[in-house]
Amino acid sequence: MADRDLDRSARRRRLVVGGLVVAFAAVLIAIVVVRSAGEKVLNENGDTLVLVDRQTGDGMQALARAPLADVGGCLGLGDPDGGPGTVVIWPHGTTIKTPDPLRVTVDGTTYGIGDTIRIGGGEVGPLEPSSPFYDKVPEACRAANVFVASNG
Repeated sequence: MADRDLDRSARRRRLVVGGLVVAFAAVLIAIVVVRSAGEKVLNENGDTLVLVDRQTGDGMQALARAPLADVGGCLGLGDPDGGPGTVVIWPHGTTIKTPDPLRVTVDGTTYGIGDTIRIGGGEVGPLEPSSPFYDKVPEACRAANVFVASNG
C-alpha cells in the first residue's frame, strides 16, 4: 500500500512539473511572438544603424526615390542635391546583410549604399523623444527628417 502511495506521489510530481514546463514554454513563445512584431534596430554593432518598424497594416502613400545612404549614422535616403538626407524607418520584414558593404533587403529586393531605391511611405519630421528608436540612435540621426516606409 505504501508503494502505491509513493507511486501516485511521483506521478503527481511529474504532472505538476510537466505542467509548469509547458506553461513556462508558452510564456516564452508569447514573449518572442510579441517582440518579433515590434520595432528593431539592426546592425547595432556596425557604423550604420537600420531602423525597422513594427508590423502594421497601414502606411502612407508618398513615393521616395533616392540613393541609399548613411544619414547621421542611420540608413536612409541621400539627398541628390547634397542636402542632409532623410533617415528611413524601414518596413517590418526588412533584413540586412553584413559585414561591409551593408546591404538591405526590402520587399525581396537587395540594395547597397549608393543604389537608387524607390519606396513608398511618408515623411514625418525628426524622431520624437517618445519614439522607441530615440535613445538607440546617434544625435545626428535623431535630428534628421524621417521617412516611414510602407510594405509593398
